This record gives sequence, structure tokens and C-alpha cells, in this order.
Amino acid sequence: MKFDRQKFHDAYAAAFGALPGSKQAGLDALLSAAEADTDITDIRWLAYMFATVKHECADTWKPIEEYGKGKGHKYGQPVTVTDPDGKSYSNAYYGRGYVQLTWDYNYRNMGKVLNNRLLYEPGLALDADVAYRIMSYGMRNGSFTGARLSRFISGDTCDYVNARKIINGLDQAQRIAGYAQKLEQVLRASAVAAVPGGVPTPVPSTAPAQPASGQAYTVTAQALNVRGGPGASNPTVAGSPLAQGTAVRAQQSQDGWMYVTVPGTSTAGWVSARYLQPAPAPVPA
Repeated sequence: MKFDRQKFHDAYAAAFGALPGSKQAGLDALLSAAEADTDITDIRWLAYMFATVKHECADTWKPIEEYGKGKGHKYGQPVTVTDPDGKSYSNAYYGRGYVQLTWDYNYRNMGKVLNNRLLYEPGLALDADVAYRIMSYGMRNGSFTGARLSRFISGDTCDYVNARKIINGLDQAQRIAGYAQKLEQVLRASAVAAVPGGVPTPVPSTAPAQPASGQAYTVTAQALNVRGGPGASNPTVAGSPLAQGTAVRAQQSQDGWMYVTVPGTSTAGWVSARYLQPAPAPVPA
């Protein structure tokens, strides 16, 4: 994947606000690493990876050390390790990098994968290239918690909320899912593909078609949150979540979200249009 930098930054500014030069440079470095990563085959994977960086690195867009350096946590205590040459090191394996890699065994495993001295020199995780490789490999292969990107984002499935389990349970899952939704649109708006002659062509969006107002739909997700506004950052409403197969009637649409009512109940609110499909049978008004 390739991205038009100006279009990306314009779209990012519209979604989140303009970035100062240092943060923009960090985001550009991340984009360059992503462009060279042939293992990322779904733009939604990239959107969730970027959303993770936005959260884990406190909106700096650079690999950082965990605030407090693990104080009060077992992983913040020094561990002695010995390299193949017999030299010993005393390191604390607190969070570092884009995904805040922690624990000595994770540093050991990633050092083996990347064929570097990460276990003995944990500060390598603060190098942007190393940090990106840790993130890409780990999130694709379930190295951190056993959960991987393809479990939550594949084909017609895109569960940005539960994708948080790749890193840290459901901590701040809704917030990060909101970032991912916006970043997916930013990436789609700026993506280009190489064609013969080197002339870039916009990549057609694979985002779901916007449901039409007044039509009947059914829920395709196992559990679909109904929110008070069009966006994942809005609170859920009474009656949420809706079970798979629930019949709803659309009322209005906005930016990939649909305001729906649930016949026979008082439940009404905004849901992601991605998880609606035309109802196979008429739904009562």
C-alpha cells in the first residue's frame, strides 16, 4: 500500500486536528514503515495498528517508554540476563515502543524473531524501525496475548472493539475503536496504488454502502452496540447491544452510521452501517 502524504495529513487534520511538525514527522515515519510492509494486506489492520499507536504512545506518534517505567509492577523490577558471550545485563522490561512491549520473555521472543539484541538492549524497542516490526509481527501473529488481527478483522468481519484483546484485554477498547474507524477513512482517502507508467490511481474504497433511510435491515454482528450519536465514542443506550439477526428500521444516516429503531421496543439510536444488511422479510414499522 502507498499513501499520498498531503491527502493523508489533510484527512487526518479534518478527523483529529492538525499535528505539529514533530508529531507529523513521527506519523510520516510510521506511514513509510507501513508502505514497506508487504505482510499488511488489509487496510483495516493498518487502521487498527495506527489507532493502537495513537493510544499507547499518548498521541506523540513516536515509540516511547512507559510513563513511570513500570513502577509498582513486577515487570518494572530489574532482571539479570546473560548474552551468548557471557556478558551479563540488568534490565527492567517495562513498556517500550509503539505497543509498549513488556516482560523479559516478550523481549526475548521478539529479539529472536527480529534477530537482534532486544533482550540485552531493550532500548532498541525505541527505534522506530524496530518498534514497527515488533508491532506488525506481534499483532499479526498473536505474540502479545495470543489474539491476532485476523481473528477480529477479516473478510466481512471488522470488530475494532474486541481487537483490543490483541494488546490489553478491553482496556480503553471503545476509545481505540473510535480512533480506528476514523483512521480507516483517513487511510482510504489517501491510499494510492502503483500502475504501469508509475501514475498513481486512487484505490477504490471497500467500505460498505450507506444504508438507505426508511428501509428494513437485520443485524449481522454477534452483538451490535446502539449509541446516542453517530460514532464509537458516544455512550450506548438502553437496549444495547442488539443480537445478531435483530430486525431494525432505518431512519437516517450519517458518516457510515445509521439511526435505527427496533420494532416492538423503545430502543433507538445509532449503529455502524457496516453491520446491517437488507432484511430478508418485511419488518413492521
